[in-house]
Amino acid sequence: MTMTKTLGLALSLALAATGAQAADWPGGPIQLIIPSRPGGGTDIMGRIFADYLQRATGSSVAVINQPEGGGVVAQETVRNADPDGQTLLFQHTGMLVGIQTGRYNHDLDEFSVLGIAQSYPPQVYAVAPDAPWQNMREFIDDARANPGQYTVGVSMGQTTHFIAGTIMMNEDIDLRLVEASAEVDKVAGIQGGHITLGNLGAASARQFVESGDMRVLCMVDPTPDPDYPEFQTCLDQGVDVSWIAPLLVLGPAGIDPEIATEINAVIQAMGEDEQVAAALETADSSFVPYSLEEANEIVQQENDHIAALTQHLGLAPN
Repeated sequence: MTMTKTLGLALSLALAATGAQAADWPGGPIQLIIPSRPGGGTDIMGRIFADYLQRATGSSVAVINQPEGGGVVAQETVRNADPDGQTLLFQHTGMLVGIQTGRYNHDLDEFSVLGIAQSYPPQVYAVAPDAPWQNMREFIDDARANPGQYTVGVSMGQTTHFIAGTIMMNEDIDLRLVEASAEVDKVAGIQGGHITLGNLGAASARQFVESGDMRVLCMVDPTPDPDYPEFQTCLDQGVDVSWIAPLLVLGPAGIDPEIATEINAVIQAMGEDEQVAAALETADSSFVPYSLEEANEIVQQENDHIAALTQHLGLAPN
């Protein structure tokens, strides 16, 4: 069976599984708005999705990068678009951080959650190779006994800040936050002794472990990754922290439910596409199909979790 026939069958099965009737979508060219510059992680993933979407629907898909305002311009473009499913936003959960911290003065319910396209590559927490801890449980116990003694590298107000906040809130520990926006900054800080703990992509961390330059304490993902069997999850060590970074497909509020269901069915069928599978493997990313209901539930839970963390970290607007 050819890939085209396989993809068509997958789409038909996905639509049948959701009980969807064929909606008049797409009714023309699709614009995929990406709130980052060309070449970044979100852009790369977005272009994988755009290429797939064009092949799956037969409509042209134009990728439009709008990095201005930290994503606000892109979000406003889609929020104010006609709710016909022709203008879509490819965004990560940093948008929810902006909503909860007041950097973006609009709410999640002003958008339609249409699906979850991919997840970012798995993340781990790492320390220097001569650190006294062999795993995250040992580090947490030590940090609880020595409040404020250890540091963690984060990008202030961004996802890594909130992951660190999750650890501190759930495990009742106090870590000093050190600004380290890029992975290279965390690596330099750990190797230079200025940062105790830092999160890295699992692929990068494996290279540092193999060269003897770092030790991984745990993987932040909620479930073990078969590609990284040597890295145990924090949850498996009894440490109450996990974080996924899903990439979301959003539209403006008010999209017809039949169109929303059809868009979601197309997204779910990504897992059957050979080109997508190859591209995600190269990008060290993954795809899990979620129904429209599941995607909305996941995003709402993430929004609620970030709201609680915002309060805990003192980042909520006055």
